[in-house]
Amino acid sequence: MDRFFLIFFVLFAFISALAAISPEAINADYTAGETIFRVADTDWNPDMRGNHRAVLRVSDLKCGEKFVRARIGWRRPDLRAETKKIIVVCASTGKEVENVFVKTLNNEFGEIVFEAVSGAGEYFAYYLPYKFRARHADARYANLNDYLKPEYKKFDFGDFSKLPLAQTLAIESRNAFEYFTDMGTIATSAETEAFLKKYSARPLIFTEDRVFPMRLSSRLCTRWLRKGPSEEFYGEAMKNEYYVWQICVWAADSELKNVKLKFSDLKKSDNSARVKSSEITCFNMGGTNWDGKAVSFRVDVPKGKFQALWCGAQIPEDAPEGLYSGTALLTADGIESREIAISIKVCGQILEDKGDSELWRHSRLRWLNSSIGISDDPVAGFEQIYRNGSEIRAAGKIVKISKNGLPQSIKVDGREVLEKTMQFSAVGDGGEIVFDGGELAFGKVSGGSAEWSSRQAKGGLVYECSAKMEFDGFILFKVSISAENPVKLKDLKFKCSYTPYASEYFMGAGFDGGLREPLHEWDFSGRWDSCWIGNALAGLHTEFRGSTYHGPLIGDYSPKPPNAWFNGGRGILRVSGERGSSATLEASRGETELRNGKLEYEFAVLATPMKKLNTSKHFSERYAHCPPKPFEKAFSEGANISNLHHANEVNPYINYPFIVRDELIDYIKKQHSRNCRVKLYYTVRELTNHAAEIYALRSLGHEIFSGGEGYDMPWQCEHLIDDYRGAWYTRVTKKVGPYEADSAIQLSGFSRWINYYLEGLDWMLRNYDIDGIYMDDVSFDRTVVKRIRRILDSRKSNALIDLHSNTAYSNGPAVQYADFFPYVDRLWFGESFKYDKMSPDQWLVRFSGIPFGVMSEMLQDGGNRFLGMVYGTTGRHSYTVSPAPVWKLWREFSIEKSEMIGYWDERCPVKTSDINVKATAYVKSGEVLISLGNFGDNNSSVSLEIDFSKLGINRNSAVLYAPKVEDFQDEKTYSLVDKISIPPKKGALLILK
Repeated sequence: MDRFFLIFFVLFAFISALAAISPEAINADYTAGETIFRVADTDWNPDMRGNHRAVLRVSDLKCGEKFVRARIGWRRPDLRAETKKIIVVCASTGKEVENVFVKTLNNEFGEIVFEAVSGAGEYFAYYLPYKFRARHADARYANLNDYLKPEYKKFDFGDFSKLPLAQTLAIESRNAFEYFTDMGTIATSAETEAFLKKYSARPLIFTEDRVFPMRLSSRLCTRWLRKGPSEEFYGEAMKNEYYVWQICVWAADSELKNVKLKFSDLKKSDNSARVKSSEITCFNMGGTNWDGKAVSFRVDVPKGKFQALWCGAQIPEDAPEGLYSGTALLTADGIESREIAISIKVCGQILEDKGDSELWRHSRLRWLNSSIGISDDPVAGFEQIYRNGSEIRAAGKIVKISKNGLPQSIKVDGREVLEKTMQFSAVGDGGEIVFDGGELAFGKVSGGSAEWSSRQAKGGLVYECSAKMEFDGFILFKVSISAENPVKLKDLKFKCSYTPYASEYFMGAGFDGGLREPLHEWDFSGRWDSCWIGNALAGLHTEFRGSTYHGPLIGDYSPKPPNAWFNGGRGILRVSGERGSSATLEASRGETELRNGKLEYEFAVLATPMKKLNTSKHFSERYAHCPPKPFEKAFSEGANISNLHHANEVNPYINYPFIVRDELIDYIKKQHSRNCRVKLYYTVRELTNHAAEIYALRSLGHEIFSGGEGYDMPWQCEHLIDDYRGAWYTRVTKKVGPYEADSAIQLSGFSRWINYYLEGLDWMLRNYDIDGIYMDDVSFDRTVVKRIRRILDSRKSNALIDLHSNTAYSNGPAVQYADFFPYVDRLWFGESFKYDKMSPDQWLVRFSGIPFGVMSEMLQDGGNRFLGMVYGTTGRHSYTVSPAPVWKLWREFSIEKSEMIGYWDERCPVKTSDINVKATAYVKSGEVLISLGNFGDNNSSVSLEIDFSKLGINRNSAVLYAPKVEDFQDEKTYSLVDKISIPPKKGALLILK
């Protein structure tokens, strides 16, 4: 770039830009063509009207004239403009005009005829009308496109060209959020053609402050039509601000491949200070991925498309005031590099939080590249990992490693899980080759993990295993098998055998969960990649990995099965063994030809329970799941944790609790003042359309937003246009906005948005003083949950993680989320659980969480409060049947001081005479609360078999009675030999003392 020109530009920018751009500048009135665009002075109800209108003026009509024509230059960006109706309303009366005719309708303009029913005056032409949804919905499962169809009544209006012409006074949007702005309205085709002739440089470059996010990817916007291209950028930043701006390119005539930006230092004119180039980034080019690893992205711009490159610079806190100048070098394959002059004026004020409290600054974009919470150290509640020879101890488990690198023994609090050593084997023409030896070598052992490897050459094959065990007992294995010469194998197998105790129950791999069947087979298809075999006090979860996605296989994220296991449909998982005996899990790959390279397997195991049940904590924490007002009733009935969902006045927007703040802070302070905790709904699966960074995230392609047809909810149709997937929709409470909706967009599975999400959590802990989060069927893996746990523990010792899942959506949440459970405090399972149809084994395995060291609460239809107490569970307050009466009994009995011993534990001191009636004892010194549940379909009269030697209660003086529990049971006293009548699917709560 010419040095004189650069100096001139810098001086000009310094003198002319006397003030930083106001965040409200994006909502300013503007003129395009001959039309004024503006935000209306008063919002209106969008139902049957929509968000945009043309204000038309009809002048005095001559005698006999009643029809007028109008040409409206709306410059609308939406697709399929011709499929939407136009509604004309008299401004003075509010009445809709019946006679409307549309002559021309396209994105640039529309020509209409309407009857001026009120004579001269103003009329409104609503050109994107839709039916406003007052209730929640989900765009993933239904077409939520509610635009009104262009249906009109026929009428005779004469010669169109001779009709009086109504004047277009302005195009209005009903509020700033709906406003297209000059970044969102289009240049006409003629204007675009003239623009390209006027500016010959290719590609065309535009620079913008963060206040003016690029919106349109396929059309030239009216702002750039007016401004023209620019290869200079000037901005103003505060000290310590993370300052963000855009460099946008238009591949007008040909595709741009491999676009890159390279920044120089930004220096003061006297060279006394600088912003180092290492502190400047382009988010589109790469950064730090969700797993803490560096990631880079290739940026290609298709012919005719626009691409925003979002850039950020960290301004030093001690930067002297003044102008800092430098360059950004833009390159792409096959074009000459282009130098863009960058000048940022640093002002005197210091932004303590880098700008994060002001969303319009976009400073939070740097959160995309955060590594917060990444560490190898154990989280709170777990001890450091320890190795002694081939034994590794972690989280109450002792794992002994065989020479083949696989476990030969896994003990959970002394209970053995494995009957035999895990093994891989190959079957060829000469028989089976079992990889049972090898050279075992241990590598790094740190506080949080231990690593080892093994290698064995046998029968012309080479077996290699590497493994890493973490402090919670999770072990990741990577196994490769290769051949010294090309060979065809009849089978490759992985085998794991379980002790009889640890073989009782089974879940996953296409089986919903419960008592293990003698034979179960699965072909690695469907929404499963794992299974669990075990019992209440010892078991093993196994995940068959190797695909592109390792999170829970919920409805939106179901990748193809890993080929090492699936083998094009030839692979099969088989679980066999008679009930009461040892079970064997065998993953058979089937016929395999080994040529060049290695066949690589990946799998993970996690012994269960992941941690000891903390029943005292469980019974001390009583959840209410409701907005602020209903929580008052819940609090009066014993609730001490407020789970605050979205779609209410203090947390209106899904997964983005950053807009409404003061009201939320006040609510949290109020609850803290009365010893209640507040947790927020906060997850990653989808994101509100109100997110300040939405257009910046859009510029990242499909990294964060899932691709799709889109074309559903009005806001997305009008502002995102296409290539997105809609998600949850709800009307925002009227206290926030009378006609406002929260219309979410589905997010991709693993992306840098996870880093933003985690930084957002830390920000809320610091600024809101929240007590934890409620996660709703998430799309990340255990690595992220560990980061969440670390962040929470770094700020609060008693912070909570609550996980909810709909079993129809997750196909068995207990197995899908098993490796989350070391870090989760409470489960809420969940929609689609049919509690009254579930057998005791299904309750225990699918729902209760007990075999995994965590406890659950019921949701669907309020659950079954009678059977639920067998597993120490109730429904949540404010969802159908109130748990308050049972809570009252908990408090009166001081259940948090008891030891919970269920029928699944051989130590349980109470048994019944009916196999369908299960008993759980809550044992205290000299007193026991007994929960009985009849899981059968018939009335049962049961006698109790009580082992008084385990209770420390004198049988001769013992008293057995049923306390009154509202909406549960009446008070009644029993003798120890009385039979207790329990209707089907009902229960009883008895106190023995």
